[in-house]
Amino acid sequence: MIEKILDGLLDNNGELSITLKTRSGLSRRDAREKQGKASLPPAKVVKITFPGVTVNEAWRFSVLLRILEIVHNSLVDNVVLSKRDLYYRDTELFVKQSVVDRYVDDLACTFGVPRSSLNVTAAAKGLVAGNFIILRADGNRVNGLSDNEGLLLPRVQDDDDLDVSNVQHIVIIEKEATFRSLLSSPSWDELKLQCLVMTAKGYPDLASRRFLRLLADHAPYIPMHIVVDFDPDGINIMSTYKHGSYRLAHEDGTDSGTPSINLPQLRWLGVQSHQLSRLPAMGLIPCDGATTGDQGLTRMTARDRRKACQMLEWDIVTEEGGEKIWRHELHTMLMLNIKAEMQVLEERSGGLASWLGAELREYESTLDPGRTDIRVRDASSDEVLDFL
Repeated sequence: MIEKILDGLLDNNGELSITLKTRSGLSRRDAREKQGKASLPPAKVVKITFPGVTVNEAWRFSVLLRILEIVHNSLVDNVVLSKRDLYYRDTELFVKQSVVDRYVDDLACTFGVPRSSLNVTAAAKGLVAGNFIILRADGNRVNGLSDNEGLLLPRVQDDDDLDVSNVQHIVIIEKEATFRSLLSSPSWDELKLQCLVMTAKGYPDLASRRFLRLLADHAPYIPMHIVVDFDPDGINIMSTYKHGSYRLAHEDGTDSGTPSINLPQLRWLGVQSHQLSRLPAMGLIPCDGATTGDQGLTRMTARDRRKACQMLEWDIVTEEGGEKIWRHELHTMLMLNIKAEMQVLEERSGGLASWLGAELREYESTLDPGRTDIRVRDASSDEVLDFL
């Protein structure tokens, strides 16, 4: 890229340009419409020139050239930078952090490598707690039970020893507030001895997904569950964990093209419509969309309904796709015109922690002796009718 720009400078009539591949704006719907349900839609190709047609294009060219310079220097000097570090190298030019984030991802996509190959990383935001131990090569230990509020997601090196021998379940919690509520519950004293619980505080970052994939590869016999809101965004977050992000698809694959950080065995523990039907009397949902007391039930907004309809067109959620339960639940949301936050589970006796323990015990009862595969129970039409 840099040599092409230099050639353009040496040629008085040469063009100064950078050609990028970007996956920004692509969705799973594009896979079905353009390539067939088993294929990823191709990245879009954009050409940015200098001085360009507009002042904004000249600025974008300058931003990309500056990022290329910093990344090249970090590779030569073997220095790893965070996206935040990169932004602070030239704040007046970059203007805001999101500009750096977008173009670093686009450059990685263009080169067909993960962001780490550019010596650029993102700081971990996830929290984790439970009965696991990481023994560092230098003798230091990371104990998942050492902090009552959870640990910032640790980075596991190749020469570290990961001990999850006491973990019977891995549970992903969508929200940080729910994660902290679980850890402060009296029932956590029992759950923490058999569980590893993690939150990425909403949509998962790459560090959180890599940590979970490491756990899945290290101990594939441990079932992995997820608890998200009963709404389209909750299913979208679950999809990012299980099937990856189309925008960051270049981060998801190995050289052989096999998934590297997806979680195909991830099981949806809740919240689902049949679980809402077991709650105490929920009352009526007011027409203005407000919640029904503290129960966390609201009417879907126009944006929720649009998103749900778009998700029904995803390749994995079509009638021929592999996520039939997701399709069923999206139809249920649209039909009943409601959504529910995870906090609705606090309405059960014993709260969220008690519900989680009961669901995990019920899951264990569905496994046949001597087998390690997962038998997923679908929500039946009878349960939906009971809810209605």
